[in-house]
Amino acid sequence: MVVIQKTVLFVFSLLALGSVSACDLSDKIDTQKPATPTPEASEPVAVPTEESDNIEALPEPVAAKRDEILEVLERDSIRRLVNLADEFEGFRSNYGGLRHYDHWYILKRAGIDPIAATREILNEPYGVKDFGAEKYYIWPAFAARQPEELDFSRLSFSERARLQELLGEAGIERLRNGETYPGFRLAIRQDGAWVYLLQDN
Repeated sequence: MVVIQKTVLFVFSLLALGSVSACDLSDKIDTQKPATPTPEASEPVAVPTEESDNIEALPEPVAAKRDEILEVLERDSIRRLVNLADEFEGFRSNYGGLRHYDHWYILKRAGIDPIAATREILNEPYGVKDFGAEKYYIWPAFAARQPEELDFSRLSFSERARLQELLGEAGIERLRNGETYPGFRLAIRQDGAWVYLLQDN
């Protein structure tokens, strides 16, 4: 009887967690994170992504945050980048629950420089995802696209070449397998809040 009661409580706990995550807009920002479909829940839906390379068209808070991040990157200090990220509640740097410093330091030790990579993507065109109540400005624009929009048959020669530079052969193979953009990607909310700097390869 006790086992049955514990099982029922466990199932209800899972259902409760599922309903909370289904309403979490942050799960919709980055399509790399898997989400469990919940048709009965009302979920925000983004309109088709806009793309631009015009930095002057960015809202002032977004442009100011981008500039601030670039200034920190110029100091070539992971610690300073962490200090900036820590100013934003809910900021995400990884999917494994590691502290930002630990994750970025591990990447650097593995030969992947998060500072150089972030500087590179912030000089790329950006995508705009509009969720109605909120907008997210995402670098590079490739990271704001759906997997089907990254199908090589739909890309120009210059887009393919740029993706090759950003992702390398391993990343390109993942795109060919229908995955979402696997490289470094960064999002800033329309009010200037830094939402994430993620990388997965």
